[in-house]
Amino acid sequence: MSEQPIRNPAEWFSLAISLTLLSAVIATVASLWLKPSLKPAEFTVEPGKVRTANGNYYLPVTIRNEGDATAAEVTLEGTLNTTSPEEVATTTFDFVPARSDAEGVLIFSQEPSAATVRVVSYQEP
Repeated sequence: MSEQPIRNPAEWFSLAISLTLLSAVIATVASLWLKPSLKPAEFTVEPGKVRTANGNYYLPVTIRNEGDATAAEVTLEGTLNTTSPEEVATTTFDFVPARSDAEGVLIFSQEPSAATVRVVSYQEP
């Protein structure tokens, strides 16, 4: 006959913690699966500090996807209306995941502090 091992309080405590954590993970996954959020991709763009090099002006930009959907092929356009003709710089992000940021740089030949920067298109993956 084999004897049953005696469980000490530390083992019972670790079992309780493990079961609590496992239950929380299962409940979270189930609630996300049963009630997915349907907020589409939604963007905000923040220009950074302009730097110069080799006669060009580099405008760093941060794009934030505040939606619940990932966006692919996000095209960002910067327009500088103070020049004649107006100067346009674009960049494309392969994808911007939900609730995350991506960074890029727009390059201009004139000082772009007054540039208007906006998202012009994206695809739903």
